[in-house]
Amino acid sequence: MPNTTQSPNVLVIGDAGVDIIVHLPKIQYESSKVTDFKEPTIVGGGTSANTAVALKRLGVNTSFLGTIGDDAHGKYVMDEFQNEGVNIDQVIVDPQVHTFSIFAFIDEFGERYPYVWPKKDLGFQKLDLDQVNVEAIRHASWVHSSGISMMDDTSSRHSIIEIFRIAHHEGIPTSLDLNLRVMDGELDPDYKQAIIEVMNYCDYVLGSGEDEFYYLDPQENWLDSVKTFASNDRTIIARMGDEGSFAIQGSSVIKSAAYPVQVVDTLGAGDTYNAGFIAARLSGENIQDSLSQANAVAAYSVSKEGARSSPTGDELERFLSGE
Repeated sequence: MPNTTQSPNVLVIGDAGVDIIVHLPKIQYESSKVTDFKEPTIVGGGTSANTAVALKRLGVNTSFLGTIGDDAHGKYVMDEFQNEGVNIDQVIVDPQVHTFSIFAFIDEFGERYPYVWPKKDLGFQKLDLDQVNVEAIRHASWVHSSGISMMDDTSSRHSIIEIFRIAHHEGIPTSLDLNLRVMDGELDPDYKQAIIEVMNYCDYVLGSGEDEFYYLDPQENWLDSVKTFASNDRTIIARMGDEGSFAIQGSSVIKSAAYPVQVVDTLGAGDTYNAGFIAARLSGENIQDSLSQANAVAAYSVSKEGARSSPTGDELERFLSGE
């Protein structure tokens, strides 16, 4: 059974890297002048890492399990985790892999064009089970991961399935953010099968509404696709952007409205939403109130730039009070 005698501890598994934000300058071609130039900025990134940091900012003890490279970006990841208070005892530093970076090129209209570098030997694709401290899993209060790390047929895919199996067997709540990567309208069959397999050990599965669930079970109405995977033991949560979010638990549908904000940047919104939901559930909130808190955390985040713009507990309280 999960450890309930101490403060909740969430174990987040998966990808950690850096985002390099580059605002493309305006170019006046007739005079060959570059205007409105902004210095590139580097911030922590990775879908799982974003959730881990967001959880810690909300006051939840959080540990990260994943592989990074023994390189400059890997050091950046470790330093930022430590600065945020995320436990790094389970982080694996491997000199044979690279810590990934995502270049986010943003044009003058706010459109974002991501580019991942490098293209191979990426840390988050490698998670050897014999390097994982199984006791850390058994002593967690919650286990969370992202489908990003299961994209390819690597050790990460197989280890995450096994870790979720162990946690589920121990009665520890588990959640998966799908984060599906669909290429040319098709979901790789092996990737799909792996996601469906790990869902067998999930208490909560989160995804971006019609953009993801449809591909796991294509039906004319994507809501029917969502319902395929909901049961009394597994809650499906669909994030709907400015339409809020809803949960399907058995035959019940629970909805929660979005918080109206001026959207600046949606990068990492789903990751921070996950943190808001998990934190609420761990504090004893029901599904309805947990959805509401998750919506609030995501709304706060999208009103600012970057995937690491999630609120602290105090900032969230001020946001909810309208300050």
